Amino acid sequence: MEITSRSNALIKSYRELVNDRKARKSSGMFPVEGEKLVREALCCGCELGDIAFVSESAEKKYPDTVKKLREQINAYTITDGLAEYISDTKTPQGLFITVRHLDKILNLSTIYNSSRMLCLENLQDSGNIGTIIRTAEALGIDGVILSEGCADAFSPKVVRASMGSVFRMPIYYSPVKEALAMLKEAGFAVYAAMLDKSAQPLGSFAFQNKSAVVIGNEGNGITDDTAALCTGSVYIPIQGAESLNASIAAAIILWEMNKNS
Repeated sequence: MEITSRSNALIKSYRELVNDRKARKSSGMFPVEGEKLVREALCCGCELGDIAFVSESAEKKYPDTVKKLREQINAYTITDGLAEYISDTKTPQGLFITVRHLDKILNLSTIYNSSRMLCLENLQDSGNIGTIIRTAEALGIDGVILSEGCADAFSPKVVRASMGSVFRMPIYYSPVKEALAMLKEAGFAVYAAMLDKSAQPLGSFAFQNKSAVVIGNEGNGITDDTAALCTGSVYIPIQGAESLNASIAAAIILWEMNKNS
């Protein structure tokens, strides 16, 4: 079946998922766009929603991925013009699906079976969050906890920046206070990433076997209340620049954590 109208109910539903965090949360679904990400979602065995579109151009350009997609779901053909209309990118590849949320419930049993965790407090930049999730997977981190003040981990920009890691990395939403309490109860040392040089300089100590690090907001860092709940603090010795991008800082810290795992 081919869809040609912008007023089609499925087209409207997909655009709502792209643009509205509340719609993603209430439906339990998030949009995925592009050949690589669609292929990654299929390979990871993600639970697909009812909406899947293939543009006329994508039918010809990505026959293998389209074939795999159509084996799993009834994907509607759409015009290239509609692909541009619903796309969240400047150069759409013409493949669109919806996937069920992959976030999990944070609990003690999950934490007890983990040894490296990352907590993000109030990060607002979607690109940073996606890049951090990708880095966390690459460096063997067991899970990423996002505070309620963070940008949506399943927004289109985060999904793209994660390059598919969002489909595999365990992601949890939790109030920071509750998350840190559970981490400490499970035997984790919890470190606040700070700019304050009174903290321990990264590289001057070895992370404990069970360790978690909290990365704060891009502009304001970690809140004082959260810092007070941590069992220690670390900073990255830098020269010249006042600070580092949040995703760069996270990568450096996670690399150091990984060295002692």
